[in-house]
Amino acid sequence: MTLVEAGEARLLPKAAAAIRTQIRLHGGNEVCFVCTVDADGNVDTARKVAAGDVQSVLALPGVAERGELLVHNHPSGELTPSDADMQVAFGLHGNGVGFAIVNNDATRIYFVTEIPTGKTIVPVNPDDVDVALGPYGLIAQAMKQVHGARNYEDRPSQRGMAAEVTAAFNEGGVALLEAGTGVGKSLGYLVPALRWAAANGERTVVSTNTITLQEQLVAKDLPFLQRALTDQPVRFALLKGWRNYLCLYRLEQAQGAGAALFENNVTEEVEKISEWAKRTQDGSLSDLATAPRADVWDEVSAEPDLCGRLKCEFYDKCFLFKARKEAANADVVVVNHHLLLSDLAVRRQSQNWDDAAVLPAYKRLVVDEGHHLEDAAASHLGSSITRRALARMFNRLEKRGKGLLPALAARLAGGKDLLSVASHDLVRERLFSSAVTARDRVQLLFELLTAVLEMQGAPVMRLTGEFQQHDLWRNGIEGTLKELLTEIDALAAGLKVVRDRLESDQKRAEELAPLLNEVRAVLRRLGSAGDALAKGLMAPADGEPVVRWMEFQGKPTGGERNLAVHCVPLDLAPVLREDLFERVETAIITSATLTTHGGFDFLEQRLGIDDAKRSKRSAVFPSPFDYPHQALLVVPTDLPAPNENAREHFAAVARHLRDLMTASDGGIFALFTSHRDVREMAEWLRGPGNGAGWPLLVHGEESRDILLQRFRDGGRAVLLGTATFWEGVDVPGDALRALLIAKLPFRVPSEPMVAAQCEAIEARGGNSFGEFMLPHASLRLKQGFGRLIRTGTDAGVVVLCDPRVVTKRYGRDLLDALPPARRVVGAWGEIRGEVSRFYRQRRKDV
Repeated sequence: MTLVEAGEARLLPKAAAAIRTQIRLHGGNEVCFVCTVDADGNVDTARKVAAGDVQSVLALPGVAERGELLVHNHPSGELTPSDADMQVAFGLHGNGVGFAIVNNDATRIYFVTEIPTGKTIVPVNPDDVDVALGPYGLIAQAMKQVHGARNYEDRPSQRGMAAEVTAAFNEGGVALLEAGTGVGKSLGYLVPALRWAAANGERTVVSTNTITLQEQLVAKDLPFLQRALTDQPVRFALLKGWRNYLCLYRLEQAQGAGAALFENNVTEEVEKISEWAKRTQDGSLSDLATAPRADVWDEVSAEPDLCGRLKCEFYDKCFLFKARKEAANADVVVVNHHLLLSDLAVRRQSQNWDDAAVLPAYKRLVVDEGHHLEDAAASHLGSSITRRALARMFNRLEKRGKGLLPALAARLAGGKDLLSVASHDLVRERLFSSAVTARDRVQLLFELLTAVLEMQGAPVMRLTGEFQQHDLWRNGIEGTLKELLTEIDALAAGLKVVRDRLESDQKRAEELAPLLNEVRAVLRRLGSAGDALAKGLMAPADGEPVVRWMEFQGKPTGGERNLAVHCVPLDLAPVLREDLFERVETAIITSATLTTHGGFDFLEQRLGIDDAKRSKRSAVFPSPFDYPHQALLVVPTDLPAPNENAREHFAAVARHLRDLMTASDGGIFALFTSHRDVREMAEWLRGPGNGAGWPLLVHGEESRDILLQRFRDGGRAVLLGTATFWEGVDVPGDALRALLIAKLPFRVPSEPMVAAQCEAIEARGGNSFGEFMLPHASLRLKQGFGRLIRTGTDAGVVVLCDPRVVTKRYGRDLLDALPPARRVVGAWGEIRGEVSRFYRQRRKDV
């Protein structure tokens, strides 16, 4: 280490001004900054990371990255490092971070340690990765110890994929890698990511779409690699969003508020959570055996704008920060697409691309199940608000004399001084009044919106400029919306007055701070909800094109239908390109289904990668399974297309399903594109003589996990499913031995986002069917087909009950995109014998 003292020559004006300003704002006390230096070693930027002594700041996860400089001030003006400073400097230096001390006026800076120079990227040796995954490598040895030599299979396609991932880490850029079922893509990207971490100390964020894959990664694949890769450490973490974790401080506050905040039955539920908090290891919602009511979890979950961080008395026990610390120190951080896009949204809003946000800072990214990324982006880069969400917010403020406002009024009523009395009156008269008025406006607004939806006779309505000409807009909706926004502003203003008054009595202010912060957080969310309503209901004056719509969601409760209002950017590709893929050094996008028409053009265009400045690479790694022998694809041609005669098509599908049940003796997934078809088929199969003898499992009647477990355990069940059962479902073995696909999974043309995308394509002279509808259907069809063959010993029949794949010109492309199972095409009466023969032969082979 070297100790260097310098004047402001090494502290450039912009950085010095930023440091001075923050120190003054904090009353001259200790403040910590993360700084960058220019090529000459001068400090050129400074950003405040925390106020407090430097050792406390170091407890924050991801506070400084390699190549940065941590600076803190000595209020005394004496810049000689203390023993604590030297310990901090030593620890930072080992992580590639420099350390310096500055005076309060930022005129002198003392470099305790310079930033370690020349961070050299160490490429990962492709041969090392190939050997690790090969037949004589560490992974093979570990697998043979667990499963035995007979069950180990060398996977050349997995090693080929790993080679592409390694090259993308070494050279940077974006890689699109399609890996068919059985390739083992998880190890194909995890091994290079872990080798990269060992060589360069850089984490990789792995994002998935489904909980199933998340659980596979953190419960199976990464623990296995931790055991197998004995030549390096393997550190990994699963990170969830804030609201997934219990906040011990808010739990204590909720228990203390008692009767003023909750009804009796809710108080009991809070006590159950308190008992669970003493036992749980991770404090996350998924660890609760029975999920609490949403309004109860709202009162005790972690919230970023309520978090005291280091100042919180429970910081050392905090479940959230324990998870974040683990993530900050991990080589691989596993998240879902929603958390990844939430992090992106926060970074876009704050223009923070270097520090920890929702996720730790990262430069290496793997997007598994990458074909879902655009839909996840639509959810988080737009805005949505529902009637029930607004109702929950107002219920938190006040409901039947309980809630945050009654609790605040009760606390203020306890004070006899003039300040408390005046504040109490303000809460009772102004805040209560505004809350009641705003709740009434919400009720009226959504009644009017419900009336509009019911008038048009459809559960979804796209909102265009014509909506502003609707009679109910001009005679109720517009005025009610403005009144609601006004009352939300009035609530925020009233609370500010209360806070300002209490600041003159520091002790009283500190006593009421937790409750006031809770109210402020709700009002902040109400403000965001008001903005979302305005964006969704009011035509935008300018800016990028958006898609606006409202829709009914779920089943009615208490006679009311839940209605949601949405606003989403029409073109998400520029955002993903500029603020995600061009911000990282390496991005791997992978899935079993990325290609359409034999290439990656469709997905590249949807994700903005086609215009990316970064280098690109792509490859397809086909499944190792022997599809011609393991699977039979049957296409009946003597039934009407579903878009020509829906009733006759449905009747034919029912007959084909009944015959397939007989041939396979159950073990069937029947996949539909609508819940209505699922319900009607269930009703038909429960009719006399139609489905007797086979257990029937129906999507929507029980949770997906329960249905899948019953299906696996039963061995002869017939499961009718839609949407969620087309992908992300893994049922290896004989329990699933047949698949019926009722019709091609085209997106619904009337869905607002679909309609808007198609209109935009047509407006520029394109063909929306070929450019948008067909590629989406191809990806979904490949996913559906992929449910059947999951291992090298699986076998079964896929019946595709849509003759358009052989009667339409586009059908060949759809069939060619599917795995190379043996095809049988013809009238059902002629080809169903092939189905029966397949299963008879299968039983003989077994």
